[in-house]
Amino acid sequence: MLENFTVGLYVKTEGHNTGTGWVPGTDEHKKDIDCDIQPYSQELLLKDYGYDIKVNKRIFIDYYEPLIEIGTILKYVNRRGETEVYEVKAIPWDDEYMEVACLAIQE
Repeated sequence: MLENFTVGLYVKTEGHNTGTGWVPGTDEHKKDIDCDIQPYSQELLLKDYGYDIKVNKRIFIDYYEPLIEIGTILKYVNRRGETEVYEVKAIPWDDEYMEVACLAIQE
């Protein structure tokens, strides 16, 4: 498998009420992984797996990573030097590797 990107795995911490207002949660960095990132679409996800979820990237990891769940935030720097942020939307399971469907989000 190509491992052409290093991606940071982040988990959103819970927000809390301070008594004077709501403080939203933050993205807590858990670890970095090496993976392959490819374009993807809602139509292909529906055709490939039957999931009708809006997505625009697919990430391949050649092992099972237990920190990756629906809602996990993935961040990486693209080839233009820009940080891209994605939320995990679907995880079609396989015993030997992970294929993760993601949607770009604004930070």
